[in-house]
Amino acid sequence: MRAHETIEHMAALASKRRSPVHRTSNASSIRSEDVLPSVTLIGIGNWGLALALALQDARVPFREFIVRKKRSSDQKLASVMGAQLTTMAKATLDADILWICTPDGAISSVASELADRLDKLRQRPSSLRATKRINQRTKLMVFHSSGALASTELAVLRTVGASIASVHPLMTFPRRTVLAQKQPGCNTAPLAHVPFAVEGDPNAGQTARRLVRAMQGEPFSLRVEDKPLYHAFGAFTSPLLIALLTAATQTAMAAGYTPQEARRRMRPIVERTMTNFFADGPDKSFSGPIARGDAATVARHLEALRAYPRLAAAYTELSLFALGSLPASNKAKIRQFLARPINNSASRAMVRASTA
Repeated sequence: MRAHETIEHMAALASKRRSPVHRTSNASSIRSEDVLPSVTLIGIGNWGLALALALQDARVPFREFIVRKKRSSDQKLASVMGAQLTTMAKATLDADILWICTPDGAISSVASELADRLDKLRQRPSSLRATKRINQRTKLMVFHSSGALASTELAVLRTVGASIASVHPLMTFPRRTVLAQKQPGCNTAPLAHVPFAVEGDPNAGQTARRLVRAMQGEPFSLRVEDKPLYHAFGAFTSPLLIALLTAATQTAMAAGYTPQEARRRMRPIVERTMTNFFADGPDKSFSGPIARGDAATVARHLEALRAYPRLAAAYTELSLFALGSLPASNKAKIRQFLARPINNSASRAMVRASTA
């Protein structure tokens, strides 16, 4: 599905869900702490789309969607969510929170653009209405959603009085998955139970946690120095897991299956393995030739993979990791085979030695 079709679908979902109000409190009884802060989103990519729908579901008021180039599909999404679609040069920036949803490489430059724009607006407000909102704002907060970069990527915004934080969802957002997260008639919030790593200034961090809870997510604190390892952890849990499943698919294709057949046939064992892992932990979920010390089978695998060097390398590295991290038998012999270079004569010798 093309990007503009995705946004149009999101706009349709938002439009259908905008009318019914699921919170039954009466306006006169709402306390100030119950009123959620207003938000402006900068960037409408995979994550920005998912966040927009989750915030709309939580009844968070929008001010603006800021984009580099206006498209009709973006306009539809902004309209049904009650926001103004604009560019940085024309933005009023009168929301309580400015949430940057751009790729990591653009965050620093967007922060500088925001600081320049805010400084200009101080000197020459764009409208009386925007000026009133800015004056009523107790503290401007700016978030970014990078898992790898610290909140200090936004440090330039402190010079214009902003409190900063990074707010990263530990979740995957490929475009088509976004569409499946919230369908009409579904009562589950789009980001329900998603963990969010939060670090930054105390005021911004507190507000970020409040917004995450409003979206039914699960905020947790993260130290700046731990962000690179935290993000590597995230890489293992999704993109590199996809890489592993792709290696499995390519191995099946080498055995004569189509990619569709490979995915269909691996699905039951992959799903059961995940269920076992989360229910019982890694040690009780580990099975196969390495767990039982079957060196002959490992040698046969290596022989079969010798014509596929990248698959052989992946198999070898994962097997060595398993030997060092999981319960295994006959470790020395298996490690001996894994350490040998893969070629025709060596692989045949390995099989003979493993069965001797």
